[in-house]
Amino acid sequence: MQMLSGAEKGQPAAMLLSPRSSPPMPNGDSSWQANGSLFTTFLTAPIQALCLLLGFSGSDVQVDMYEKVNRLLSSSLSDWGLTLASSGILDPVWSQVFCDPFLRRLLLRFIFCRAVLALYTPTHKKPEFIPQCLPSLPESVHPSAPAIQSTILQMANVLDVASSFNFSEDMAPRERRHV
Repeated sequence: MQMLSGAEKGQPAAMLLSPRSSPPMPNGDSSWQANGSLFTTFLTAPIQALCLLLGFSGSDVQVDMYEKVNRLLSSSLSDWGLTLASSGILDPVWSQVFCDPFLRRLLLRFIFCRAVLALYTPTHKKPEFIPQCLPSLPESVHPSAPAIQSTILQMANVLDVASSFNFSEDMAPRERRHV
């Protein structure tokens, strides 16, 4: 698959590649997979995908918590979009993607998905569980970027699951405890 990048005829291609393996699910529940992959769920319903990954059922998450996490994600996706749009090193193919609101939303949700899976303890530092994209995106939106980790940490704190993630040591101790 990766050989396609740069070998396209005409327009360059942008690709979002699903992980090679599905992440382990809490309690071994894989019934959700009958309706598609977790990667696809992250691209279509990112908060629901996060809840599935963490083993929450619909009744486990209170409405106000869900709404707060949704607001955090929405605000962060806007911020990440501005970061990408103002990046002087963004590959031209991603700049073209940003012209289409639907594709922009998919790309931003991809960034969220990749960050969650890269920071989630059972999949941390295991490349087979991390989705990829071609061409590469700037470091400012990689899972190790402080702005990205801060968002995941805030959401994890709201859901009281921060211990399920591995954050960089340089994350401020204050951020680790409170949001």
